[in-house]
Amino acid sequence: MNLEDITREMDILESVQEILNKVLAEAGALGVFLVDHDGFLVAESGGIEIDRVALAALISASFGANAEVAKILGEEGFDKLSHQGKQKNLFIGKTGEKHILVIIFGSETNLGLVKLYAEQFTATLSNLLDNRADAEEEAASDDDEKSGESGDGMAMDWMEE
Repeated sequence: MNLEDITREMDILESVQEILNKVLAEAGALGVFLVDHDGFLVAESGGIEIDRVALAALISASFGANAEVAKILGEEGFDKLSHQGKQKNLFIGKTGEKHILVIIFGSETNLGLVKLYAEQFTATLSNLLDNRADAEEEAASDDDEKSGESGDGMAMDWMEE
């Protein structure tokens, strides 16, 4: 990874953080999290005190289980899920190919409002993250080609630049 790649990653992370902050503020949420499909917490916004690592892992597992339920029912998948508790509610939405947006909000906040803001910002996040993934795949492909040209497969890309 070179300086240009690092700068691009930092710009993307800053953009993701801005979006999560907007969702938090506009939807009246307690916490907003971006989780990847492997269960890792990518970014977060809000001051809710919870075990974020466990939440990320469980959300990912739950989303995967619900995908299997969808298959059993003949659906392609469930892109959005919501859970309602007495004090806290949860909205979970697929964001791009590899990420999940999680919004925690109180019982005083309207689920329709949360869905509206989630829908608006999910499209922006999806474009941002999926374009990033495409760029990573392209870079990996370029790296494979470079290492194949070196003959031994152990090319030091940073020396060639």
